[in-house]
Amino acid sequence: MKHLLDLFPVVADRVAPPVLVALGPVWPVTELVSALKGAETTLFQFDVFQADRLREKLAQEKLTAEVVVGPDLWDLPAKFNTVIFPASMQADYELKLDMVEQGYHCVAPGGRFITLSEYDRDTTFHKVHKKTFGKCSESPFTAKGHGTAFWSTRDPADPPQARRRHRMTYHARVGDGASMSFESWPGTFSYGRMDDGSRAMLEVADLRPGDKVLDMGCGVGVVGCLAWPRVAPNGRVTFVDSSARAVKLAELNAAANGVAGAEFVLTANMTDLPVGGFDVVLANPPYFANSEVGRLFIHTAREVLRPGGRFYFVTKMPVQTIPEIVDIFGGVESVENRGYTLVMATA
Repeated sequence: MKHLLDLFPVVADRVAPPVLVALGPVWPVTELVSALKGAETTLFQFDVFQADRLREKLAQEKLTAEVVVGPDLWDLPAKFNTVIFPASMQADYELKLDMVEQGYHCVAPGGRFITLSEYDRDTTFHKVHKKTFGKCSESPFTAKGHGTAFWSTRDPADPPQARRRHRMTYHARVGDGASMSFESWPGTFSYGRMDDGSRAMLEVADLRPGDKVLDMGCGVGVVGCLAWPRVAPNGRVTFVDSSARAVKLAELNAAANGVAGAEFVLTANMTDLPVGGFDVVLANPPYFANSEVGRLFIHTAREVLRPGGRFYFVTKMPVQTIPEIVDIFGGVESVENRGYTLVMATA
């Protein structure tokens, strides 16, 4: 979002505190807080890891803003005179819809919702704003590379809108196991379908009755839920993720699929997990290109596995990943399945 600050001056005179910034990467959001020049500002994130980095960056820049984490934007009160959504090109269409529609419920009557889009000629947000708020204004096209700003006002005379949840439900099974149903919301890993890497891992993983399983980076909980029948009735599945939205969904899906005794952990760095507390760790990093996340998964797995415990790691970059796992575990095996490399190690 390198052009965010080029675009913000277009709407700066339309911003009134208190301000809510919905999502956005660390550096652009920090720059936006600076541009707001001390206005009362709240920064919303799904992800506690992202939120911690944002707090660190604000402290470095000597800037003040409240950072909050939650599964839904509309959980915040409708007290904000301005809600700003920095919409990146990479954001899914469904997430864009979700943030505008949820953001409506956070705007005080008479307040504004502003979207800052990276696209020069955006064809999405005018329609979404108009559908949600009734009217929409946008910045005129000026020069290539400066994006487009959209803004709408919540009419105080309009009755409050009903909340509309964007969700997709799908079914998944592994081998001859029972089919399970999963609900997913925009902004979570593998929205609307089971990820092929997760399926490849479960087809290979050795799961035994009574195992204590850690679903690391659980997303909506597909891996842990499908693992449960193989370790039941005396086993246990712990779901862990840095996304509050993902953990909420994992909890809902585990309950819906009859996963008994499950535990759910929202954490940025996984220090809350018990040392030596698991027989199996299943890890399918949702953004495997981020080596920092991969290293965190690998190092944490070694700490939380009991002696002899089994670690399964999905990757499409085995050349980079395998040496790291060898360094931590001392040895690995690997197998190709469904276009992925499944790396297996023993604690």
